[in-house]
Amino acid sequence: MKLKLIPIALLLVLMAGYALLFPHVETARSPLIKVQARGLILPPVITKLLSLEFKSVSADFLFARSSQYIGGKIASHELLDKNDMMWLYMNLIVITDLDPYFEDAYYLSNALFTWEAGMFKEANALLKKGVYSRTWDWQLPFYLGFNKFYFLHEYKEAGDYLLIASKRQGAYDFLPTLAARLYNKEGRTEAAIVFLKSFIENEKDERIKKNYEVRLETLKRILFLERAVSRYRSKMHRLPRNLHALVQADIIKEIPKDPYGGVFYFDKDGSIKTTSKLAFSSSPAGKP
Repeated sequence: MKLKLIPIALLLVLMAGYALLFPHVETARSPLIKVQARGLILPPVITKLLSLEFKSVSADFLFARSSQYIGGKIASHELLDKNDMMWLYMNLIVITDLDPYFEDAYYLSNALFTWEAGMFKEANALLKKGVYSRTWDWQLPFYLGFNKFYFLHEYKEAGDYLLIASKRQGAYDFLPTLAARLYNKEGRTEAAIVFLKSFIENEKDERIKKNYEVRLETLKRILFLERAVSRYRSKMHRLPRNLHALVQADIIKEIPKDPYGGVFYFDKDGSIKTTSKLAFSSSPAGKP
């Protein structure tokens, strides 16, 4: 019986000792957290060689180290400066070289670099690596497309990445329409039409197919007006003041109606636009 009590007594002694020492440990630990330093970053090639067959383990270690440093600064309400962000970026390059499938590394880079630091080029470089490594993940090309559209106004490339995302399992149903809209914004109306036709042919959901068809018809009418503007320019050697000039010059008989309920117009940048912005002002049942 006495032998059985020895482990319990030992445990109680250890717990008591820990309770007495804990305040001192925390006192000593707090300054260390505040002055934590960024670790050394070795080039990816060297890190790979040193990691041997334990590349994933090395990637986990480096990610934990990076997260601890950045998290420590955030927890202590310290501002992350440019050097901190570049240090994190270089770590994430090494981490994703060691393990190209490392999901958290890509999502962390997008969250911090775009919204916190304005480092769009760095965020997109890492996301692009993830797009072509995690070939099943639709969210990475979606985020990359969003960054291209929202932050950089690169509409054509945004559409390209949304197209990649839309072809992966689990992607949002509206991505094909959104990608087509971005292609049109870049003046690639014909590409948008071809893109939408391919999705209409393969779409089994009748409601979604109807949405695509409305967008397709709208883009066809925009293309009709774009070609009319080109004929007007060839005939008159100048651009029209507005779309009514196309009718007056007998280029077209009438200005087509926008299926979304808006009005087509000739914008000062030389493109055909609509006041509806390719969306219904309200969304009655059965309409996109």
